[in-house]
Formats: sequence, structure tokens, C-alpha cells
Amino acid sequence: MDTLPVELLRLIFSHCDPESVRNLRENSRILADVGYDYLLSPKFTAVGWRNDIDRLHSIALHDRLRGSITSICIFLGELSYYDAWSTSWFQNFVTPPDQRNEAMGLAKREFDRIERGRKTVGPLHLRADDLREACSALPNLTDFEVTFTQCPLENPMIKEVFDYPSCRKLDRPQTYSNLDAIIFALHGIPLTSFKVDRLPLEVFRLPSHRNHWYTHAQAFDSLESLNLTLDPSGLQGPGSAFRAVNGLGRILQLAKGLRKLKLAFHPYTSESSKFALSFRELLYDFTFKHLTDLTLEGVSCEEDDLKDFLARHGSTLQRLRLGGRGLAKPFEVSLGGVHLYEGTFKSLFTGLRSKLPKLERIHLEGIFECEHHELPSHEAYNFYPLTNEEWQEVPRPGWVRSSRNTINCLPFEQYIFTGGQYPGGGLGQQSY
Repeated sequence: MDTLPVELLRLIFSHCDPESVRNLRENSRILADVGYDYLLSPKFTAVGWRNDIDRLHSIALHDRLRGSITSICIFLGELSYYDAWSTSWFQNFVTPPDQRNEAMGLAKREFDRIERGRKTVGPLHLRADDLREACSALPNLTDFEVTFTQCPLENPMIKEVFDYPSCRKLDRPQTYSNLDAIIFALHGIPLTSFKVDRLPLEVFRLPSHRNHWYTHAQAFDSLESLNLTLDPSGLQGPGSAFRAVNGLGRILQLAKGLRKLKLAFHPYTSESSKFALSFRELLYDFTFKHLTDLTLEGVSCEEDDLKDFLARHGSTLQRLRLGGRGLAKPFEVSLGGVHLYEGTFKSLFTGLRSKLPKLERIHLEGIFECEHHELPSHEAYNFYPLTNEEWQEVPRPGWVRSSRNTINCLPFEQYIFTGGQYPGGGLGQQSY
């Protein structure tokens, strides 16, 4: 193999798994040299119970290795022990007791190991300087993700309970500091995508944190994709919500080159509720001039306000997703729909036909409902998903049953694009 061109050797290494790369490099000096660039996965995952920031820092300072990392995912999720234990017990109630006890014992030992490691390593924000130095030294870093909900562990019971929102816990002040450390680390880095799947919305109400984000989130200027799932559970009263939404809007406007934007609201204190959002308060008349993909989930708004916001992006918007899974448990219907406290979906969908001339796809998921239950114009639907966020078809979920009156959005999508008779009325309507 030593006589093969370097380009062909690189092609061979690019199709190898990590173990094969290591084995190939042991065969000769040429293979060892060429394979150096394939030792690391381009996606680096850091968890809170290992010294992963030290490892990332060492990689970033290595001349040959630092170019390998293009994506970083930091896992900050934690389990509530007693909620997780009781959920696991009930989920495995029909399992023979000896098998259940053994499986839960393994999960407990894994949990204890993680907690010991977490105490030893300490919170992320204590390593803010090392994280910033590491990120700044990675020349090909383009994607950054912070996750609280995607469990990186292999233990099946722990992975299972992470799907239950009630089993997750969040130390909010520590989360503010950890997220501040991440934004500080990304200052000046030309990222392409940024994602957080549980961002306490009140962080944008608190002046010190809001100003910190505004100062260091200038890297958002290069973003093409921004995916934020906001947790408004820490807000108290409309004044608090207004300041938080206003602060969030300031950050969003830094990402003026966005092509893909997702804004989801997951209120952990009431998993089926929607967050009252005013697009006028959020962005005023600001427009993302290159926006082609938009996802809005878990919002309660006015029809005209939503319609005006969408219409401002009519010259570029090609794909629109309204709703999502929300905080639904694995066996529940999707909860992250859209609520209209003024207007109707019939009027909204009819207006989209002329206001979004470049729209190619639309997808609806979750509970959709408008106010005025006593009026004939009242609408309520529960849509099950047909595609994922990459617009790939997904199998029909197991929780879809006729007794739940769940429907898919195809008739509404056809109505938006081709007109005809409105598919609402008696189609799957009920009260939620």
C-alpha cells in the first residue's frame, strides 16, 4: 500500500472506522503519517463528568490534530434521581422482578459513577478560559451544539428516562453561567450553525447575562442556521416575559445572514401549554433577508401578527414548519403546536397562498387551536408528523390512534398550495 498515491490513501482512510484507522497506521510510516488526520472524529462531544475540556484543549494546541474538529457538542443534561427511578420502575413494571432489579441496579451504578465524576470535574463555567482558548485554536470549527435532552449514554434505562421531561432537572443559575462561558468561548469564531435545546428564556431578562450575550454573540453574524429551544418556565409575569423576549430579539438580530431558523418554546412547568409570543415585540420590523427555512413551535400568537412576520420573508421563504413534538412523552401525542388567541387557521392558511409565493413545503405537527370555543369559526386539530426537520419521511408514530382524533397535515398543505375547499370543519376537530 505504501506505493499508492497519497490521494488514494486518504480516500481509503476516509472510509475507515476509528479502530481500522489505528490498525492501518501501525503498518508503515507513510500510512501512519497520512492517517494522522483521521485519528479523530470531526464531531467532538464533551460531557460534564469527564475532563473533556482538557482533552479538547490538548487537541486544539496540537498542530496536526486541531484541524480535524469541525463540530462540538456539549452535553449539560442532568437527571432527577427520584423521578428517574420511579419512572423506570413503572416503565418496567411487567418485567420479571429479578431482571428489573438487575437492570435498575446497573442504571443506578452508572448514575452514581456519573455523579461522582461530575463533582470531581466541576461545572463548565470554571473552565471558561480553557474552553475559549480551545475553540479559538480550532481553525475548522463551524458547528456548535449545546444539549440537555439528548442522552449520550448507552445504558438503556438511563436513555429511556431522558425522553421524559419530568425526569430531567436544571440548575438554572449554573446553567446561566455555563451558557455564558460557551458564548464567551465562541467570541470571534465564524460559526455556521448554533443549537441549544433548552435555553432558559429568562437569561435574556437578566441585565448582566443579556449584555454578556450581546457582547460575545457577535459570532452569530456568520450563522446560516440557528436552532433555539427556549424554556420560559423561569419567567414571572408579563413584564418579565416582555424584557426576556426583547432581549432574545436583540440576539436574533445579530444573526442577520440566517438561512434556517428554529424557535421552539417548551414550558416545563406546564408541558402542554404554549408561550404567548408577539413577533412585533420580538423583532419589530426586522427581516432575515436570506431565510429559506423557518420552524415555529409551541407559540400562542395573533393571526395577523404571525401572518405579517411570515409575509416579511415571502421573497425567500421556501419551507415552513409550524409545531413539533414539544415536551410530549414517548407515548403521547405531539404537544408543540400553535395557538391563535386572535384569528383563525382558515384565514391564516388562506392568506399564506399569496404572501409566500416561493413556499415549496409546509408541515404541521402538534395541537393547533384557536380561541372562541363558542363560535362556529373555532378550530382545533392534532397533527401527527409526516417528516422530520430534515424533511425526510418518518413512519407513522405508534401513538397515532383513531380514538385520539390525530390527523396529518396533507389536506391543509394541498389547500395552501392549490386552493379548493378548506379541509377544516369536521376534520379531526375536538377540544384540547
